[in-house]
Amino acid sequence: MTLPPAAGLLVPTGAVVAWPSDPADGVRVRRAPAGTVVALADGRPGGRRRLRRAATRLGVRIDDEFVVLPSWRRASFVMSDDVRPLAWLVETFLAPPPGVALGHSAVHGMSRLARSAVTHPSGAAAVRLLVSAVVPGRLVIGTRT
Repeated sequence: MTLPPAAGLLVPTGAVVAWPSDPADGVRVRRAPAGTVVALADGRPGGRRRLRRAATRLGVRIDDEFVVLPSWRRASFVMSDDVRPLAWLVETFLAPPPGVALGHSAVHGMSRLARSAVTHPSGAAAVRLLVSAVVPGRLVIGTRT
């Protein structure tokens, strides 16, 4: 699988791009010399945990983590997996679409709850963990140790 253009902009030229779920990619990363920049990708929900475990297993020190939104195959933009950018995302984009009548109050209530949650540090951290678990697209950039 290739990197979507939005994610490809973040990967330095010459970096080893790997899908940890592919054994051949794992071998390529392990054979890379120390100091090589490595980009680990995952397009399935729950990728945060999988990529962190893979980085440890493959000897990659994580420098940056990114969330690919809305999904790996339909990537529109990539943002840092950090509380502040994810809080901004929730505050800015989470709202019921205009003109939706059926279920409007439920969607509106959930979006209000999420927007109020991100105003507090613990709520923002909880939203970050939820987004990290649900979003099916992640990219980790690190250095081979």
